[in-house]
Amino acid sequence: MEMMNNVSLPSSSEPIRVGFRKTSLLDYPARLASEIFFTGCNFRCPWCHNRELVLGEADDLLALDECLSIIEKRKHLVQGVVLTGGEPLLQGIISELIAQIHELGLLVKLDTNGSLPEKLATLIEDPRTRPDYVALDLKTDARRYNDLALASAQIKAGQMSLCFAGVIQSLELLAGSREQFEVRSVVVPGYLDEPAVKALAALVPEETPWYFTAFAPGNCLDSRWNDILPPDTDYIDALVHLAEKLDRKGLRR
Repeated sequence: MEMMNNVSLPSSSEPIRVGFRKTSLLDYPARLASEIFFTGCNFRCPWCHNRELVLGEADDLLALDECLSIIEKRKHLVQGVVLTGGEPLLQGIISELIAQIHELGLLVKLDTNGSLPEKLATLIEDPRTRPDYVALDLKTDARRYNDLALASAQIKAGQMSLCFAGVIQSLELLAGSREQFEVRSVVVPGYLDEPAVKALAALVPEETPWYFTAFAPGNCLDSRWNDILPPDTDYIDALVHLAEKLDRKGLRR
């Protein structure tokens, strides 16, 4: 295996373990990519379908260094790497990791909940660590973001409004930096509806792709959500059309 120059991940007595998918056709727009899934998240959205990753209970994780070795061997087969989770920006090695992937000649897509704008800004400021594409989650309007804190071990009730302010700061940062990015909203019963879309539309830049996707029960962080029916296609289409009426680039995924 050829050696990578100038950058390496910090050594640790406990290797970082992550979920890994060698190939994805769906998660990096118009790119064939590998995916790295980090454990841990500072949100506790009850409908989250990555329960094991959020809680650090997944039993099929690989050492991050092993994943990088696989990616390096396959770098002529894929065009990029998606960093997702969980919340990737909670990882102290994220800047070194992005730089290392760039050294392989691959693009990097970052999925984030947007609550850590200072960390995102640090990445964007350095060409070596700047993601090539960012997907930012917009979950609901400001009022209902507070509900997402109630089950969180890391965010006390009443502090979620501060996280929402961080999300908007991240959104403004991306818009101002001319970064390639998209906004994603999961259509969750009780959380994403017409009032929420109207409120959020004022914050989403006009030409930014805004993807709406259906909540999917089955492996939810809060098991009670596994019994909640997903929204139907007509309802999602209605939200997409509402976004378009508000001069936003609404899309269904």
